[in-house]
Amino acid sequence: MTIHKFPAYARRPAAFISCMHREGVVVQSPSPSTTAMASTLLRRQLALPKRSLLHSLSSSVARRQPEAVQPGTNGTNNLYETHTVEDLHGMSAADILKETRTRADAKLQHFTASSHQTSPTLMKKSAPSTESLGGGKRKRKPLDNDNDKKAKGSKRPRSGEKDVSQDNEEPSFPGHVQDPGEIHLSGVQQVVITAIRATDLALGLRHIPAGFHVTVNADGAECQTGNKPVDVDQAVVEWNEHILLPCEPSSKVRVSVYASFEVGHMLSHGELLRTFEISVGELLDRSEKSHPITFQPKQEEVVSPCASLFMTVEQRLSDENDAAVLCPLTTLTSSDGDALILRTDAGYRLLARYRRTQNSSDLDESIIHFERASDLCPIDHPYRPAALFNLATAKLVSCQANGTYLDLEIPLSLFQDALDLRPTGHPDRPITQLHLAIALLSRFAIRGFQTDGDLAKELLREVLDVCHANSHIYRAALLVIETSALHPAGSTDASDLGQQRPAASMLPLSPNQLAHLVEQCWESDDPRALDEVISLHYDALGYYNSMHGYRGQLLCNLGVMLLTRFQRRGNDEDLDQAIPFQREALAWHPVGHKDRCKLLDNLASQLSIRFDHRGNDEDLDEAITLQREALALCPVGHKDRSGSLNNLAIQLSSRFQHRGNDEDLNQGIALHREALASRPVGHKDRCESLNNLAIQLSTRFDHRGNDEDLDQSIALHREALALRPVGHPVRSGLLNNLAIRLSTCFDHRGNDEDLDQSIALHREALASRPVGHPGRSTSLNNLAIQLSIRFERRGNDEDLGQGIALHREALALRPVGHPDRFLSLNNLASQLSTRFDHRNNDEDLDQSIAFHREALALCPVGYKDRSVSLINLAAQLSIRFDHRGNNEDMDEEIALQREALALCPVGHPDQPLSLNTLAIRLSTRFDHRGNDEDLDQSVALQREALALCPVSHEDRSASLNNLAAQLSTRFYHRGNDEDLDQAIALQREALVLRPVGHPDRSESLNNLATQLSTCFKHRCNEEDLNESREHFRCALTLLTQHHPRQVRVNTSLADVYLLFYRSNPGPGQDTDSLDAAMHHLKAAANVVSAGLLSRLKASLRWVRRADQHTHGTQLEAYATSMQLLDAYVSTTASVSAHHKAVKNFPSTLAVDAASCVLRSGEVCRAVELLEQGRTIIWTQMTRLRTPLDSLQTRGDHAMALRDKFKDLSSLLDKPPANDIEGIPRADVEAEETRYRRLVEDWNRAVEEIRKIDGFSRFLLPPLFSDLQDAACDGPIICSTPYQLGKLQTLVDKLRRASRTEVGPKGTQPALIKVLMELWDDVVRPVVEKLNEFAPRGSRIWWCPTSLFNFLPLHAAGAYRANGKSLSQLYISSYTPSLTALMRARRSNDRSLSVPFTAIGQNRPAGHSFTLECVVPELELVRSLLPPSPTVSFAKITSIDATKSRALRALRDHTWLHFSCHGTQNYDEPFKSAFLMRDQPLSLLDISQMDLSRHKFAFLSACETAVGVPSTPDEVIHLAAGLQFAGVKSVVGTLWTVNDSTVQRLVEAFYRNLCGDGKMNSKRAARALNQAVQSLARDKDIPLDQRIVFMHIGI
Repeated sequence: MTIHKFPAYARRPAAFISCMHREGVVVQSPSPSTTAMASTLLRRQLALPKRSLLHSLSSSVARRQPEAVQPGTNGTNNLYETHTVEDLHGMSAADILKETRTRADAKLQHFTASSHQTSPTLMKKSAPSTESLGGGKRKRKPLDNDNDKKAKGSKRPRSGEKDVSQDNEEPSFPGHVQDPGEIHLSGVQQVVITAIRATDLALGLRHIPAGFHVTVNADGAECQTGNKPVDVDQAVVEWNEHILLPCEPSSKVRVSVYASFEVGHMLSHGELLRTFEISVGELLDRSEKSHPITFQPKQEEVVSPCASLFMTVEQRLSDENDAAVLCPLTTLTSSDGDALILRTDAGYRLLARYRRTQNSSDLDESIIHFERASDLCPIDHPYRPAALFNLATAKLVSCQANGTYLDLEIPLSLFQDALDLRPTGHPDRPITQLHLAIALLSRFAIRGFQTDGDLAKELLREVLDVCHANSHIYRAALLVIETSALHPAGSTDASDLGQQRPAASMLPLSPNQLAHLVEQCWESDDPRALDEVISLHYDALGYYNSMHGYRGQLLCNLGVMLLTRFQRRGNDEDLDQAIPFQREALAWHPVGHKDRCKLLDNLASQLSIRFDHRGNDEDLDEAITLQREALALCPVGHKDRSGSLNNLAIQLSSRFQHRGNDEDLNQGIALHREALASRPVGHKDRCESLNNLAIQLSTRFDHRGNDEDLDQSIALHREALALRPVGHPVRSGLLNNLAIRLSTCFDHRGNDEDLDQSIALHREALASRPVGHPGRSTSLNNLAIQLSIRFERRGNDEDLGQGIALHREALALRPVGHPDRFLSLNNLASQLSTRFDHRNNDEDLDQSIAFHREALALCPVGYKDRSVSLINLAAQLSIRFDHRGNNEDMDEEIALQREALALCPVGHPDQPLSLNTLAIRLSTRFDHRGNDEDLDQSVALQREALALCPVSHEDRSASLNNLAAQLSTRFYHRGNDEDLDQAIALQREALVLRPVGHPDRSESLNNLATQLSTCFKHRCNEEDLNESREHFRCALTLLTQHHPRQVRVNTSLADVYLLFYRSNPGPGQDTDSLDAAMHHLKAAANVVSAGLLSRLKASLRWVRRADQHTHGTQLEAYATSMQLLDAYVSTTASVSAHHKAVKNFPSTLAVDAASCVLRSGEVCRAVELLEQGRTIIWTQMTRLRTPLDSLQTRGDHAMALRDKFKDLSSLLDKPPANDIEGIPRADVEAEETRYRRLVEDWNRAVEEIRKIDGFSRFLLPPLFSDLQDAACDGPIICSTPYQLGKLQTLVDKLRRASRTEVGPKGTQPALIKVLMELWDDVVRPVVEKLNEFAPRGSRIWWCPTSLFNFLPLHAAGAYRANGKSLSQLYISSYTPSLTALMRARRSNDRSLSVPFTAIGQNRPAGHSFTLECVVPELELVRSLLPPSPTVSFAKITSIDATKSRALRALRDHTWLHFSCHGTQNYDEPFKSAFLMRDQPLSLLDISQMDLSRHKFAFLSACETAVGVPSTPDEVIHLAAGLQFAGVKSVVGTLWTVNDSTVQRLVEAFYRNLCGDGKMNSKRAARALNQAVQSLARDKDIPLDQRIVFMHIGI
């Protein structure tokens, strides 16, 4: 039974009030400061105050713009921001550096900026000097000054302390932190850094750099890389000098990254960007794992230079290319040299910190250090120019900071002296010229000396001539030229709002001066300047009395500025003060005054804003009255009439939205039509009128449903958009509005083209609103909504994933306190709920509930949207209850629904919705607990809801449907025929209200058909069943070919046909009905648009029904289910997700399919199905490693396909992290989306390969003819259970017996009994068959299925006198699958020496006890192996046996012996592991390795071949993992291994394996069998320990 939902309904969030309903998703109505939307009218911009006369204040009629244009821009985009030269020096190469990244190059011509934009080019490199004072090994000495005492090597400050020498944060190290002791460097004589790679070195840097370098300090010595210049757009810098490190892993190394400001002779290191300390061991570990060191922004900074650092470190012998290693430079012998370096370093650190913190004491102390450094450099000193330059820079910063521009002579003189010492060709001459030019332009702007301007121009031209166009210096020079050209000499004082106010004895500023300040203040958005301007206006009003002619202009200006401050800060007092000032200004312009119209408009606008803010009807009515008067003053033909028409129309629209009076809406549209008629093609405001009229027509369509209004609206929006080309500032708003109307059209008519166009327009709008744009969050929200609509229409996962990612980004742009955060929380929660419905991922559901809880917290009691939020949260709790059955969720949900209903009193428009929702949940609780009171309340509430939806009410059909559903439930519970009859009658009435063409008619037909089929089951009236069938058929025909609801209707129709079939039992049974039922189940499984999960569930339903009735489609149903399961699992990103997906479906699917065909005697097909449907996860992983060498001879196309397949497989073979804790959810979702796209591309590549001759079955399930090759060395027994219950009992007995203590005589009777039962019921019949063709003592392989995977088939026997056992007759091995065995038999070239490693860990992390026998066991293994050169033996034990070392050993040795703890994780089987010293070596780690060269592994650890009961046929354990990774032969364990007895079996095994001095992995099974037999009479070894080992592979 389907319960129909209202547009905002119980299982999905209700729409946000005042927003477009979209089944739980909302289209936002943003604030006027963002984007104009279809649901709100466009806001207008107040008239801008002008410089001179009063009428200039409103010289253009106020109008509402599609997008808010910033005051002062006049609706255009300035290519460049305007800065005075003082502004430029306020940036002082700090902000200049920031600007050079984003502003375009401008051509230099008479100091004016060209509007032509070009792409950045590369900087010319100046040849670096070979002399480098900064590269030596230095001994730091403390200086006298306190700030100099924190020299290198001093104690690090505690958290919270400021330290000049270490002004950086520590880096973050992703992944585990390696213990230096883990790295064992035996035989390594050198550790060398071979490469250093840094990213984003110039990010956020506040000084123009000349280059960057890295220093490495170890054992008191310092090595320094070369000084590398970096271009503006260069993200990565790499140094390839080799630097020698200490060999001891625990040795500490300090690494520092510096920005230098000289290319030539480097005085000191420069500005310290990052510094950190790290051990040599961890550097090696991070280098091997390719883990970079990442840095967080420094304190008080949004971004900081150097985002990450990666160092390539190698171990090698000392005779390997020693000459290439950069050794520490020589120690300075001059004490003055040391002091010079220390002074300069300290000066740079303090100057850098001043730029961050603006602490003037840091700047002053920086100057002192640079002065002392300069004193240490006499005239002929090689570092004198650098010392002068540094001091000049700090002095110039001081002049800017303190406003002491009279002191500019000092830095000018210092820069000039430095320039004189850096002649033409010197690498640091350009940066000196740039700074000297900046200082000259500062003096030129203040004093107007033309010689300063000319000299600066000459210097800057020379900089541009010698530097690369993409260098920081070149771009900074361009910015200086561009900025200085915008301001004439001596103009700085006149435009500086920061000057002192006039003294009390002086006259106030004139109204014209104030108007000029108002314009600048509006452009600058400086809060202090705004307060100053308002204060100056108050002063002026105090001076000009009530009769003065200037007073009216001042009143208007002051009113506008107070309104501006209200809009920026939200202080109601400003708004309340602004309106009286505007009233008084209007009084100064009585009837007949030529400017009265403009003052009327301004006052109306302010009243309208206050109405929007407080909702006072009087303000809105007065605003409309004033606008009517203003319009009356603008007769036909008046230049301002169109603007006045527009403004009055907007106010009327506001009143319509507030009160719903149709007359206001019609008048508004008429006024907009007249305004548009007066703005013909070519009129500058035509676009605005088109847009506003379009919005009003769409509003009327929403209100009345007239198609003509909608079509006209779209046409007008298209024309408006055509008038605003790409790049226009308001184009994004017009794109948005047209997109929304097309979406409305799609909702109304269902034309997919409208939806696709809407999405394309939203994408373009978003692209034009980059990060930082105030309207970006709105565009993100709107595009996300359209994608979710398309997902609901077509079921494309990519649309859903993109929509959620966009909603997450929108939410991030709406932090706590943002007015639209509630909306984003609601929308994101809704989409997560949708994805949960689609994919069943619990995390999505939990996140959805968390977001709805936060949204509810933003709606306290009394808040207008609280009821909506209550319903939304309740809906998600309802879904979680349905999914998990937690009673707390249900009770909380019902409590929330009751509160929501209480907020909807009689007459409230949402009362029917609340009644309906609460009724549904009470019915659900009844289903769960059986409380009749809940069911009766539910029916009563549904009746009340129906009573509120009289005939002709748009929601009546939904209410009829829901009441029918509750009555049907009550019928099932009590069997009251009246309830059933009423339910059918109500469904019939609902169907009448949904005539042909109604979008919900198909669902109504489906619901009525369901009730009729119920009636047939109750009364056996064939008419009911016939009518049910006809309604289902009609419902199906009304659905489009790709509608996902086809799955549900097809399965319901199949159930009806099954009722027909069962209603006529006997010989003449209606087989046509049975065939029809199977046909519809098959159709349901093939509805592609429904998604893989829905199709898979439908196919399994088909399997059950076909099995139940032994229908001919049984095999097809099984094959379809296995194919869909394989496809569904492949779309999940991580291996844990793979396992979870498999676990949710029948574990015996493949076995049941094989049993099905075995019953018909098709043994070969049974084997094929077993191979296809088992080990799905391993099969998918090995597919990605399939070699394609044979394609090399098939031409270029085949070679291209091979490369594509190889690349895609490589990407998919490195799936996302299994453990996603701590990873932002948005990143996880983005990775999942990327993974699904790769899967789709990989599938397409596979299909293309299959088109090549000879590759038609590439990666398809193998045929029996191929699988036969697996038995080339002996028979294989594929066991399938016949009596699953009996087999489960045997497994349970074995589990208990293996844990039973050994008896007094060393016997284990319970275990013996199980093994004898296993022999009698399973193994003996197999042996009898084997005796016919397999000689005694030969090898056999078991390929167990289902519960056979947990039984020791190799140990079965008649454990009594003269009794036989399998191990005495045949040598048993196992294989998880036939293809795995075939893959293991592929031969590899044999090496001359066998690389054998023994890995032992006697005390892993987290364990307090020690495995005493581990070390002796490894020594025993070593002693039993052939000596070198036959075997090259290595071992790692104890502290050396870490995860990373074990992985390296596993990679480098092809023969392995593990002796350690082993664990099988049943919930997360890929976390099963060998326990190492630091962290586990997991099955996931092993599965991602290529071990195809490996021959043998002996696993002397517990539970290495156990598997997972919930997914037995996936065979997920450590031994199988090693085989699937490529190891040919593996010995594993079925349960716990006894540490005290295992050595004897290990000794016997290796004596049999290689006692003759030969190493052959094919001997392993026979050696294990012989070892077990030889110890059979050893009473000290219990039976469970003799049979615990089993062999897998060749």
